[in-house]
Order: sequence, then structure tokens, then C-alpha cells
Amino acid sequence: MRIRSAIRRFRRVFRQPANLALALWLGVSAAGCSRPDGRDDGSDRTGLREVEVTFEVGTERGTGASESDTELAAVTFVPDGGLLPRSEPPRVLLSSNNWQQVNDVRIYTFRRDASGAYTYYRPLSQEGTPLDYLPVGAFADKFGLSPWIVWWGGADDRDEAHRYVGRLRLDDGAYRFLALARDDGGSPDPLLADPNRASEAWNWSAWTEGSTRLEEATLACKADTVTAATELFVGCTADPVVVEGTDRYFTRSLTLERAVAGILLYVENIPAEIEGYDPDTELPTGLIVDPTPFRVVSLAVVHGAALSDQVRLADRAAVAGRLAVSTYNYPFNPPTPAHTLLKIDIPASAAICNGVFVDTAPDNVRHPNSLLCGAFAMPQQANVPASSGTGEEYDKSLYLVFYGRSAAQEEFALAWRPIRLAASEGGDPYYYPLLTDHFYSIGHRNLAPDGSTLPEEGDEPIDLTAAVELEIRIDPFWNEYYGGEIGDADPGVGLDPDWGDHPAGNLKP
Repeated sequence: MRIRSAIRRFRRVFRQPANLALALWLGVSAAGCSRPDGRDDGSDRTGLREVEVTFEVGTERGTGASESDTELAAVTFVPDGGLLPRSEPPRVLLSSNNWQQVNDVRIYTFRRDASGAYTYYRPLSQEGTPLDYLPVGAFADKFGLSPWIVWWGGADDRDEAHRYVGRLRLDDGAYRFLALARDDGGSPDPLLADPNRASEAWNWSAWTEGSTRLEEATLACKADTVTAATELFVGCTADPVVVEGTDRYFTRSLTLERAVAGILLYVENIPAEIEGYDPDTELPTGLIVDPTPFRVVSLAVVHGAALSDQVRLADRAAVAGRLAVSTYNYPFNPPTPAHTLLKIDIPASAAICNGVFVDTAPDNVRHPNSLLCGAFAMPQQANVPASSGTGEEYDKSLYLVFYGRSAAQEEFALAWRPIRLAASEGGDPYYYPLLTDHFYSIGHRNLAPDGSTLPEEGDEPIDLTAAVELEIRIDPFWNEYYGGEIGDADPGVGLDPDWGDHPAGNLKP
């Protein structure tokens, strides 16, 4: 769900939990001269206008409060209880509850060039140092109660507010501003790329001043075996800020919206063994060899064909996949995925009873034989069926993959089970996009609003011993898809009855 603009009210925290509005007011005053495109150290840039920049970061209620009224620790809603981790970021995705957390908020500047395009630009500080971005540091380590959480609402229905004030030196011209709010600041192993630092390991190029266009700017996630992302919000100004003449003050609002999707895997009674062939054993040519049982060691959710590790920031759109997923490593087994969206190991302490794993989650009283794993993911374009149509092409949107371990202790895929979209009308339910700000649930696990308990209602892992198709549902906690066909410009507001009752009351478009 989008983070609403500051002109809307935020009393609906529990009716539509995703409605956290982080509105950034930009006040600009000025007195310059143009500079050539390209990075520089600022030494030859003289005569620029001095600009005072003020960002009020928060909701309408938060930014409208006086400093004495904004006592964050007293009024900020912070879920409690052992079910919700309160550790350093990034947060772990445990349920479909729409809790939001960011600890690194940056504002990037784009200047209009001669062609009319807005390209990345580094303003100068008062001391003449080029600035890659403007940091809004108030989001990190704010108060002692729970320093890594950014929440809103609570008993008094108040919200946070933070202010950034700085003086910059800018050329005359038109500017737009892009804000990135993420949850891996200060981490020794960040999950999102740094726009100002290239990464060979991630095949990621840094933004280039005077060249990277706002409409084409992307951000990548960690392109490892698991393409791990983290909470990410993005927003950019719709109207330009023009710095010229005697104008001294400009005010613009900027609305942030979630730029990633969420995926939850919640299953139980996992098969302990699946038959396959050891990829480290060479089979005799021309002989029929029966498969042997292999112990299942892990599960993964895989996007078929190709996986995208980037999101286009200006419109939070998916970009074409560039990470190949399906590569055959042995002719008798399905391919072992090179990249997955999430992956979880079977606990070493798990026992086997009647062919399934038991005691995989001993602390879960109602479902002790379950496994739970969640992840933030970059949006994905909808796959299309392969043109050949011969056998399994491993090109569907999502699969649940079961892994075994070879004689050489290497993991390999034993089976791929396709995951269909529930309640889909029209089209192929196996080919669908993963949209930003949508939460995709394979099984359901909804914590209480304060994170303290796990109500029985909504606690429904998928039983993998049942001979049914695996289904994924779009959880209404995160998204604005309330019925109709996915991908429609105007899907409507009628909840599909297969999703059950929505706890938020009356939904509004």
C-alpha cells in the first residue's frame, strides 16, 4: 500500500495499515551560474546560488505538531512481544502484517539538462564539497525504546515527524528530487546497492552525474544465490523546483511509496524424502536406472526463467530479468536454480514421522511441524509460456523447489512444484507479475496488531502432504488490489470471497 501524501489524514492506521505517509516538504531559497555536467570536486564551481533546504519528514499530524508535542517515545506505536524481533535492521518478514521500518533516508537531486531530461546532479555544500545525497538522519536510532523501528499511530493516533535543514549551493535551473528510504543503513552487509558505488559482484553500475536519467534510474538488490532485498520506499517530486532570479522560497511535497513486494512461505508436513538421481554419480549409458530417495534438506521459492534484481525508481516498475534461473545440471533431475527469492533449511533437529518432517517449529503450539520464511523481493514482470510447449519449461511465475544433497554434499533440486495465483479470473493463473507494494502469501500467518500474539484465525500453513495445487494469495494488508483481474488499471474495490473477510472494515479506492 502506498504511503499517502501529507494532505490526507492518517487516522486509518488499522483500517488500512499501510497508510503511513512520509511527506517531505521542500523549502528552497536562493542566489548563480551554471556548471558543466560530470563529476567534479567543486573547486571550479563559483557564483552558485546559496539555497536553504528544509525537509519536514512525517505525516500531516506529525509535521503539524509543535516540537514540544512530538515526544516520539511516548506516542509512537511500537509492537511488543517475543514474536516481533527488535534487533538491528533489516527487519525479518514474519507475517503479512503491514509493519514498516526504515533507518536510512536519502534525498537525491536531478537537474534538467539541455534536452529536457532530468539527470543526476550533486549539489555543493556551503563549504564547496559535492554531495552525493542529502541524508535525513532522524530515521536512525531515534529513541531508546526500540531504536530501529519507524511506526505510527498508537493509542493517541499520533505520528512521527523529523526535520532536515541544510544550506546548499546550486546552479540556476530546474530540479526534481528523489527520495529513497531503506532498512539496511549501517549494515556491514547491505541488501540494496549504493547508487554512488559500483559493485562488480552485483553487476551494478553507479549513477553517473549528468548522465543517469531520473526516469531510468534503478536500484539493485543483492544478486547472490538468494536475491535478498529489504524494505524500500521511493518517491519523487512531480513538479520541478526552478532556481533563478529573485525567487527565494519554493515549497514542494513528495510522497513515498513502497518499491518492493513481499513473499511469505508458511508450510507444514514437508515430505522427508523425494526420489531423484545423484548428480555426482555417472549413470551407465543406455541403461534404465531407478531413482533413489534423497532426504529433503531445504525449500526455496523460485521465479521461473529469469529473475530481476532491480526496480525502476521513478515509477517503481519491474525491469526485465537479467539473472538466469533455470540451468540444467543433470539430465534426469529438474534444474537446480541459480537464484531464488527466498530459501529456508530444514532444521537439523527435525524428526521424521510417517514420511514427513515433524517438530520443525516446536515453539508453534498449533503447527509444530511447520516452516516459516519471508522476504522482500524486487518486482517481477509476468512470465509468458515457452513457445516450444514440450514438457516442463520451468518458466512459470513461481515454484516451490525441494532440495536434496548429493554424495559430494552439494545441494541440487529434487522437484519443482508450480504455484498458481488464487482467485484469478481470465488468463493463465500460473503466469502473473509480482507487483510492488503487494504481499504474496503461500499460507497465512497474521500476528496480532501489536505483535504480541499469534491469533488462531489467519494462522494457516499449507499442508504439503495434501494432493492439491499450491496456491498463492495476494494479501490485502499490503496492497490496493481489492478484486477484479490483476493488472487492470481499475481493478475495483470488491474483495474476492476466496480471500475471506478483510479486517480493515470499509475499503476505499
